[in-house]
Amino acid sequence: MNQSKKSQFKLTALAMALTLVAPGMAAASGGKVLEFKQCVENTLNQNPEMDVSRARIVQAESAYKEASHSRLPQITASLTASNSDNALNVFGMKLQQRQAALSDFGFDSVTANAFGSGNYAHEPRDLNYPDAHTDFNTRIEMLIPVYNGGKITSYENQAKAMIQAAQNGDEAVKQFLTFNVYQAYEGVHTARAYIQVAEQAVLAADSYVKTTTNLVEQGILVRSELLSAKVNQSNARMALEKAQNQEKIALESLKTLMSSEYLETVDVGARVDISLPADNVDDLVAMALSKNPQLEAKRNEVNSSFAAVGASKAGLYPSFNLMARQDWNDDTLGFDSSSYTVAGVVSWKITDFGVTSSGVDRANAAAKAQEAQLRSQQNQLRLSLLTAWNTLQVARKQVRVNQLAVEEAEEAQRLILKRYSNGVATITEVLAGQALLDKARAELVAATFEKNLQTAKLRLDTGTLRLDML
Repeated sequence: MNQSKKSQFKLTALAMALTLVAPGMAAASGGKVLEFKQCVENTLNQNPEMDVSRARIVQAESAYKEASHSRLPQITASLTASNSDNALNVFGMKLQQRQAALSDFGFDSVTANAFGSGNYAHEPRDLNYPDAHTDFNTRIEMLIPVYNGGKITSYENQAKAMIQAAQNGDEAVKQFLTFNVYQAYEGVHTARAYIQVAEQAVLAADSYVKTTTNLVEQGILVRSELLSAKVNQSNARMALEKAQNQEKIALESLKTLMSSEYLETVDVGARVDISLPADNVDDLVAMALSKNPQLEAKRNEVNSSFAAVGASKAGLYPSFNLMARQDWNDDTLGFDSSSYTVAGVVSWKITDFGVTSSGVDRANAAAKAQEAQLRSQQNQLRLSLLTAWNTLQVARKQVRVNQLAVEEAEEAQRLILKRYSNGVATITEVLAGQALLDKARAELVAATFEKNLQTAKLRLDTGTLRLDML
């Protein structure tokens, strides 16, 4: 092998080393460069999933306010205007307006004569057929809840648990979005590493075509060898185009997470290396079961469900409320005739033939179902973490194995090319060796991506995928 070819192989090895050690040094796509932290912050500020999460918190907080404010008096103001010729209504209106007269009872000369003659069956016309009358009732009423079987307290406890669930859910959404950002961010760097592998394959394919052309012209090789080299060249260029397309898709995924404008051009900064919060799988499992925000949210949902049972049981106990009311009645708008009413009401439902008890049973069943779902979610989280841990161990070993495979494939290809340039090896051997080298390089890139992604997954499961913890 001549000196120029040796230099080319050295440059190829150096380029591959840069790909493995610092993939973030790959050629940028142009546009605004965003570091990983900036990408996460933009996503948490602009992604619509965060708006949904914040809305859930507001809903839970509003439910708590609604429950706690139920302890306060309820004050109602009303104005009712009515007109009627119903005998009872007219008589009642005049009494409320303090305008009732003896004539409203039917006392007139005819009635007096009837009584005088002992005719007690006489029906006074003015009493039974009064003229239509108008009443304007202005009212202010205050209802004071005193005791309602613990219903308000149960509603408050239920709302408190839902607030905590919503807050934990918000943290879970943040960490899940952070994981997706890391996956897309790492995907860009991985795509660029594939691009470098493909570019090296294209350079090698171009070199094979050039070398084979010279050897065919010298009569050392047949033309079919050149055709094989050109087919390999086309395949290498197609692989490069696919890798470049993957880079575009990864960047678009990142832009979508950040809710960036369609035409906005962005680029990523340096690659981020995430470490584990603990190196022992048992510690990771314990951390996940105690700190995973999604699991914490589920625990609070269970607490809320059991608080709902207490609210259902409130119907089994008596209730006591106070009422104070001020009325004004007049035949025109005004406040001439006033009256007040103060009352205390004790109510206890003796039986509703199982309606309330059935509601309690239903609430209990719902709470137990939530409790079972919590246990199931704990099991799923434990399995997810163990799967990610085992996958990470394999990926770590795979990275080391692939690094050795790349070194061996590079050396093997150097020897094949030396034999080929001397007319000893065929183009088929050269292309087979290059295919193995390209495969080893691609597998190293894939193993590196898998290792980084599983590390981030373990962070997500343990509830430690936060910028202040990385």
